[in-house]
Amino acid sequence: MKTMKLSRRAAVAAAMAAVATAAAPARAQDLQQGKPIMIVAPFGPGTTNDIIARLLAQDMSITLGQSVIVENRPGATGNIGADYVAKSRPDGHTLVIASLSNIINQATGNATANLINDFTPVCFSGGVLYAMLVPNELPAKNVAELVELARKEPGKLNFSGFVGGVPQFLGEMLNRAAKINTVMVPYKSTTDALPDLLTNRIQMWFTPVASGVPVYNNKQARMLAVTGEKRTAVAPDVPTFKELGYPDMVAEVAFYLLAPKGTPQPIVEKLYRAADKAMQNPKALESFRVQGIEDKRGGPAELSAYLVSDLRRWGEIVKLSAPAK
Repeated sequence: MKTMKLSRRAAVAAAMAAVATAAAPARAQDLQQGKPIMIVAPFGPGTTNDIIARLLAQDMSITLGQSVIVENRPGATGNIGADYVAKSRPDGHTLVIASLSNIINQATGNATANLINDFTPVCFSGGVLYAMLVPNELPAKNVAELVELARKEPGKLNFSGFVGGVPQFLGEMLNRAAKINTVMVPYKSTTDALPDLLTNRIQMWFTPVASGVPVYNNKQARMLAVTGEKRTAVAPDVPTFKELGYPDMVAEVAFYLLAPKGTPQPIVEKLYRAADKAMQNPKALESFRVQGIEDKRGGPAELSAYLVSDLRRWGEIVKLSAPAK
């Protein structure tokens, strides 16, 4: 039998290919040094997603020893940014900071990427409660009086919202829980509704606590309740809907990092440790406190269970909120 001899060039090429093949799995299990990590904020600058993303990026850059940047890709209530990350290479270098808007998109059938099938959970990165404010001139000093007024004048009180957004569902949840009939007035964003609240054109403003506290502290409007399991530290005198007898009005907007599906577990763990360390930075915690962002942390396993549970819960809320046929 005749043995074929490799040329020197072919032998070197074969050896290099073998080394590359052997090294590929090792490289795939770690971040690529020198390649930036991008955190996509699926809403515009100044939004809570954007604020948290930038706080994380600053500290994670130091921990990981490589650049972590934030890119805003707003549009379609968070769909555009989420879809971009879902289609990215699963190497840990492209992440999205998602939130309840993405949950609602999927629950309403409007999501372009599936939170369970298209992403790998990394970690929680904070949470925000919603508050309900009413105009100073409204003759309702608390939720009980507001409900009584709404029952006396069905269909006459308005609440702010935008189609498919959290405020819309909060208003509908209160209608159902309190057996009242108030009407949503649509706005492009939560903050667009503020001038109309101050002039009593709308009577209920559902907004993140961070947006509502300055209005409340300046006595421009009254904050009647918040949507948490417990009161918020930035407005400790304001009761929760739950303690007022509305346990279904619990809605915390959790924020969390997601990577594309298939991102190797060692990379996910490395990103989680870096993000969790950033969340514990005293400067970040103080910034969170001032802006009404709750300290909510947890790793891949906790986030995975949360996504399944919250998708189920909001799927039920969406079904209950659908108009009768």
